[in-house]
Amino acid sequence: MQGPANCERYPPLADYALIGDCRTAALVSRGGSIDWCCLPRFDSGSAFARLLDHDRGGYCSVSPASDGSWQATREYVDDTLVRATTFRGDEGEARLVDCFVIADVDDDRRILRVIEGRRGAVRFDVRVAPRFDYGEVRPWIQRHRERLHSAIGGNDGLIVFCEHELEEDREHELAGVVTIGAGERVRLSLRYCAPEEVDAQVAQVSDRAALDQELEQTVAWWRRWSQSIMLDSRDEAGARRSAMVLKALTYAPTGAIVAAPTTSLPEVVGGTRNWDYRYAWVRDSSFSSRAFAELGTEEEADAFRGFVMRSAAGHAEDLQVVYGVGGERRLHSTELSGLEGRVARGSFTPGLPQIPA
Repeated sequence: MQGPANCERYPPLADYALIGDCRTAALVSRGGSIDWCCLPRFDSGSAFARLLDHDRGGYCSVSPASDGSWQATREYVDDTLVRATTFRGDEGEARLVDCFVIADVDDDRRILRVIEGRRGAVRFDVRVAPRFDYGEVRPWIQRHRERLHSAIGGNDGLIVFCEHELEEDREHELAGVVTIGAGERVRLSLRYCAPEEVDAQVAQVSDRAALDQELEQTVAWWRRWSQSIMLDSRDEAGARRSAMVLKALTYAPTGAIVAAPTTSLPEVVGGTRNWDYRYAWVRDSSFSSRAFAELGTEEEADAFRGFVMRSAAGHAEDLQVVYGVGGERRLHSTELSGLEGRVARGSFTPGLPQIPA
């Protein structure tokens, strides 16, 4: 077990920002590391889970490579769930933009990370270390052509495209150092793909112009949605931001609303039982649905109503406490062993991490 001395390995939970595409989500640290992401759905196994285990969990990090003093400031691009982290130091200034692409194709799950140079020349350490199935699977890394790799294991796969060349190291990670000057851009794309489809999909990887367009389309999509929120109050800005988080927690194909993007909350602090909140817990979801209705986003509220009616087969007496995001009724508990766990607010919680809903 780990104690408070381990806090440097596990950033405070407040350091993480949420990005998502209404199918799944990821958490990005202040230092530029994606430490949690399950693919292709909220309740799938993880591809990145350093939140659970710093060494084994897997991550995707884009951070300044020098040992100098760097100041990181973060914000969401106005009225979107696109996250921007600005790094300022003696060498210069650069911005990292992170989003889940809102794609036209329903089964396209893709994280886009864009480094933008603003001043000077900043060196970034880029590392992609997938660890599928909660850290159990070190992937098979394949190089398909210049700047294009795949990582596969079990029934999971990622197609990794980076404009700067990445090399595989002995730890089954892709790594490289990128130097970016003012006015320059470097793009990193992580696309989920079933292993048996990798060979066919690598031929369809987007070029830099297409990736820039996808970023612009994602920004525009979030802005269109956020502008539908109706709240004549001085709290409108905060309510709009909260509503975008709730929107990111919806599973668009069915209308389900997950209680949180991660596992899990302990039944009691220091106890052994943890609840997984990546599912549609009906009570929690009903509060979110009510909030949607009060904010004028009635489509999301009505979608959840339809999800509940279908999942309960139209009979209130058959309603369960919790469902899978696809309406699955039989949910099985699994205890993950061999994970370090994490420090949460100074006290150790065994098993899976303590994450606020």
